[in-house]
Amino acid sequence: MSREEMHRQKQQADVSVKQPRHHHFGATFLGILLTMVMAIAILLNATVLDADFAADELADSPISTQLQEEVNGSLSEYGVSGSLLTTKETHRLVRQAVKQVYAGKSIKLDLTNVEKRLQSKVDDELGSYGLSTSLLPSSATSESNQQLTNQVNQKLNTDEVQTAAKTITTVKTVVNVLLAISGVALAVLIVWSLFKHCFLAVFSWSTAWSAGLYFGFVWLIKLGINQAAQEQPDYASTIATIGNDVLTRGWRIAWLLLALALVGWLLRGGLRIVRRH
Repeated sequence: MSREEMHRQKQQADVSVKQPRHHHFGATFLGILLTMVMAIAILLNATVLDADFAADELADSPISTQLQEEVNGSLSEYGVSGSLLTTKETHRLVRQAVKQVYAGKSIKLDLTNVEKRLQSKVDDELGSYGLSTSLLPSSATSESNQQLTNQVNQKLNTDEVQTAAKTITTVKTVVNVLLAISGVALAVLIVWSLFKHCFLAVFSWSTAWSAGLYFGFVWLIKLGINQAAQEQPDYASTIATIGNDVLTRGWRIAWLLLALALVGWLLRGGLRIVRRH
């Protein structure tokens, strides 16, 4: 082989090495961006933007106790003493209210069970005097129950609740749009990298950087939760409980990204060994 031919082959080899690296940088940066957007969107949809998650969290929070006191307070205005709204029923109503808010609707609680207990208690009290509610027109009893339901729902449908419902609906729409766009773009990037024979390089670097950034992102969430708990001492326990559940899911996603990065680097290393032999 002549010296000129060896020099030409060396130049071609240098170009074949440098060219992919140039492409890898842009593709890797895009991969990091898309992976971060998807990971954050998935975390939000699985926690604070998920109606079931929020319902379960708030059902066991002081907010549930406040709702119970609100309804029982409304009953006292009708001259009914005692607590007719049980803890179990309160949890059911909280879940119902949260799901209605997350659906962008006004709160319309079903107080049928409470009305039945109220009716039973009135019957018992009248019975002690030898009277019965059967002496009352059915329309009067029905109207009284409807007034109770309307009064409770009106107290719950505050301006803050309406604003929260609109905000949640808007944020969830934006997050879902970003999730869809990033998912499609990431799929296109994967196909492109496969055709360019640089999938493992882009995949390993993107997941490695994304894992590191996501660990930092979750750490910032933790700091934000601690700050919010200090600023809202009345709701500190609720914020801490919800925050810990969010963090648990966040750490899982971060570790998953790290595991994917390790798989990518192991595959690259194994492929290099195979090529050398």
